[in-house]
Amino acid sequence: MTWCVATRSATHTFNSPADLAANRPGTSTALDPRMRTLLPALVLIAGCTADDEMGTELPQPIDTVWASSIHAGDMFVLVPGTGSFDYIAATIDPMPDAVPEVSARTMKRIADDAIVFEQAIAAAHRAGIPDAELEDGTITFGIWGVGFAGTHTSFTYVSFEGIRVPVNIIGGTSKCAHGNVPANLLNYNGTNANTDATDLYKKTQAWLKDHPATNVIVASHSWGGADAEYLSQEFPTISSANGPLGATLSFTMAMGVPGFIPGYTFNGPGLRNVTGGMLYEVDRPDDPVHALKLGEPGGGHQYDITFGDQFMGSYGITTEKMSCEGVPGPCAQN
Repeated sequence: MTWCVATRSATHTFNSPADLAANRPGTSTALDPRMRTLLPALVLIAGCTADDEMGTELPQPIDTVWASSIHAGDMFVLVPGTGSFDYIAATIDPMPDAVPEVSARTMKRIADDAIVFEQAIAAAHRAGIPDAELEDGTITFGIWGVGFAGTHTSFTYVSFEGIRVPVNIIGGTSKCAHGNVPANLLNYNGTNANTDATDLYKKTQAWLKDHPATNVIVASHSWGGADAEYLSQEFPTISSANGPLGATLSFTMAMGVPGFIPGYTFNGPGLRNVTGGMLYEVDRPDDPVHALKLGEPGGGHQYDITFGDQFMGSYGITTEKMSCEGVPGPCAQN
């Protein structure tokens, strides 16, 4: 029996879990001890076949993709990652206002999981969309997968820059909406990615029936990035099974995506043309979730870059700087 790990560049074959732990691509030492007990969830037990990468990598830099993919009349769908219920829904659900207002500047739980909001705003900046069009509904924002209780249908997100963005709740609960990364490692698999991506498609489709948009742009992070990438790469299959989306899936952004999951292969960082439009994955070099090294500082999984109180931008879109818990520079590695 062989044990396989599919990465963005190849399928790597090992003879045992111990061999896998000692030789995982991209590391020079064994996996963190806490990961060893979870290795069966992180490998594919079967005969191995090396699949070609899905999608064609495009020339870098990507300065032209923003304006060509994002326009007035389009819709951003936000797909946050692991534990999004604990950060976002648990904050918003109890709020008494009909349309609650949450702020990345004043609410730490929101700031800790504001990545997809800031990612979308940063992409709009790169596309030349005026802030007023983000605030007045010219560009629509929806959020999927958080598991809201249904006490609200929308809320206002106040960004690090003070932009007030109306966000519509389109429903859905991802398989990893509750709990932290270690608690969800067994949920990181291709079956759950398919289930989530299909529900993301159907909830977006239902929303678009009454709220037309020209293009859909997905902003995603962590497990949400896995769901979004699955949708973009398997779009023809999901669309064929569920009917037309009602808009063009033009662009998917994914940050901090798990480097591998059992049962499915992602492309890894870069900009590609895939069957569901353009796909852009960006992963910090110190991101422990992308590397599946849970012993490393969690600050590397944060893509909203701040130097103290100063907001620098969204990593990979409006800044290439890194910070760790607000301190300039990457997170130190153990």
